[in-house]
Amino acid sequence: MRLDRRRRYRDEIIRKKKKEKIKKQEKIKLSRKLIILFCCIFVIIIVAAAIVWSRASEQMPSDPLENETVNNASDSDAEKSQDTEKESDTDKESENVDGNNSGQDTSESIAGLDSGAASETVLQEGVQGLTLPYNIPGSGLVVRGISSYDGIYLEDGSDENISGVTVMLLQNAGETEVEYASVSVNRDGTPLQFEASALPAGATVVVQEKSRTPFQEGNYTDCSANVAEVNEFGMADEQIQIEETGEQEITVTNLTDQKIPAVRIFYKFYMEDEAAYVGGITYTAKITNLNAGASQTITPSHYLKGSSKIMMVRTYDTAD
Repeated sequence: MRLDRRRRYRDEIIRKKKKEKIKKQEKIKLSRKLIILFCCIFVIIIVAAAIVWSRASEQMPSDPLENETVNNASDSDAEKSQDTEKESDTDKESENVDGNNSGQDTSESIAGLDSGAASETVLQEGVQGLTLPYNIPGSGLVVRGISSYDGIYLEDGSDENISGVTVMLLQNAGETEVEYASVSVNRDGTPLQFEASALPAGATVVVQEKSRTPFQEGNYTDCSANVAEVNEFGMADEQIQIEETGEQEITVTNLTDQKIPAVRIFYKFYMEDEAAYVGGITYTAKITNLNAGASQTITPSHYLKGSSKIMMVRTYDTAD
């Protein structure tokens, strides 16, 4: 009996020791796993920090003054801020577009339009139904031609290369300035629309079809127009002086003794040889916070000396 008790006691002690040993081993394994996990997390943090630092270093200018210039240029309320944008209606604004294609000679891309006064040109070839020039009823507008155009698409500011798009040679034969005009015509059941803005009295413009519809010979009918007119566009010349100071630069000077919150300069492409504007679109350049007597030089998108003409200048009581 005593021997059995001793054996049971011994066996129990052995089991306890085995359990304690197993627990110790499990603790050691868990500790190792935790250590490995912490090390992995630490490595991930270091790698992520290195990536962020690397990207920040690439974006950071080498010269601190360059960074200051960038910050100043992005401040829309700063005195020298400027915002250039395009619009097809003088009351409708849109975002800026790159003007790398500005100044391209588009006259060679308009079928039938040769050097000479566009106001005396008639583009009738392929157009049946309308006897050109056609006086649009209820307006001072005259359709002098409908033709095909290859070149840069201007009307939406995309400056994309196009081929064979329908264009209209449109003349303002009235005595007042046309602030905005929408001309529609039907070709064999296909509606065509042409929009133009800032067209002076007596001026002629080549307008590209709004939806880039290809030109086709056909029967053109139902030509009509919605027109908004003004007595004069105005140059605000008592308040503002504008000078071309570079190929793509204009300098704007405040002639008054008061700060002008905003100035907008409206301009269009113009072909001197053909005496015609190209594109119904009118671009605008905006300057804000022009101090009394101060001047600002800007580089408006799409503006090019010799190929652009300033149509009007307006000042505003707010910078919005």
